[in-house]
Amino acid sequence: MEFIMFPIIFIGLIVLLSSFFTVKQQTVVVVERFGKFQSLRNSGLQLKIPIVDRIAGRVNLRIQQLDVMIDTKTLDNVFLKMKVSVQYQVIRNQVGDAYYRLENPQDQILNSTLAQGFQCFWRMLKNRAN
Repeated sequence: MEFIMFPIIFIGLIVLLSSFFTVKQQTVVVVERFGKFQSLRNSGLQLKIPIVDRIAGRVNLRIQQLDVMIDTKTLDNVFLKMKVSVQYQVIRNQVGDAYYRLENPQDQILNSTLAQGFQCFWRMLKNRAN
């Protein structure tokens, strides 16, 4: 009888312990139930239903920095390299949108920064030429 009870108690203990998780400061955890959005959990000790709920991802709420190198050629055939630093932060009220709607935020910020950087640079060159 003891031989049968040991595996049952062991499995029960593992399931019980897997229901608790911690969320660090300035981080939000996205919890899904059977693949569907369930809730957002803030910092601290949190509880989820084992096997049913899963942690889909973690979103950092700190201010982050992305460095972008812009290479361009001026009107007098001089090549320039500019380093542009972009600081961004996920707004606490829009964590769900940031997690589910943006597939790769760094690449999207990079592309937007490059496009804006080139436009600004060429406007500056045009004004200087006139």
